[in-house]
Amino acid sequence: MEFFNQYGQRIGQEFPEWTKRPLPEKIYLKGRYCDVVPLVVDHAEDLFPEWQSIDDERDWTYLGDHRPANMTACYAYLRNLAAHPERIYFSVKDKADGKIKGLFYVGKFDPENGSFDIGDVNWTPLMKRTRMSTESLYIVLAYFFDQLKYRRCEWRTSSYNTDAIQSAERIGFVKEGVLRDKKIRKGHLSDITVFSITLREWAGVASMMNGWLHEDNFDHRGRQVQKLASFRRY
Repeated sequence: MEFFNQYGQRIGQEFPEWTKRPLPEKIYLKGRYCDVVPLVVDHAEDLFPEWQSIDDERDWTYLGDHRPANMTACYAYLRNLAAHPERIYFSVKDKADGKIKGLFYVGKFDPENGSFDIGDVNWTPLMKRTRMSTESLYIVLAYFFDQLKYRRCEWRTSSYNTDAIQSAERIGFVKEGVLRDKKIRKGHLSDITVFSITLREWAGVASMMNGWLHEDNFDHRGRQVQKLASFRRY
């Protein structure tokens, strides 16, 4: 449907009920399989051993930082993230064993327009391809869309990061385009691919994610019965 003003010029849909949204807080968000908690320095005790459990830095290629070389460096790294003035870094805590198994941030808060972004997604090997990776993002999306009533989430990633692109598309983010030569990261030019979920899409995305996350969709070993796409209804 198209909308026009009194001069016959094409404009966007009216949104008269909109009001400025509140800024998010560093709060504890609970889920079925994991909790999303504000990052603190002590999370290094769980994260550092898992980051060091593989022989190289392939999991850090598309991140702005390098893997901390030792525990002291890891404490300093997390201290800097936790103190970031424009982002809230969250950790993902496994409810089964209480261990921290990943982190990411929410940022670029625009309360005037109800927009925010998710970035620096860094799952340890223990968290990759688990239901926690999906649920942790769902928990944060629900906090912004359902509680704070924001209306847009962005996810920007290197156009070469195929794992992140597949994850964004799997969850229901829509590709908007590519920002060419947008960043220089670790001495290399990088195109950035932009994805988003908007308020008009959120109900369908939330229903899909909730259906997939239901305990009936997993066997006794935590393996999925049906893929996430099987629950897509939009």
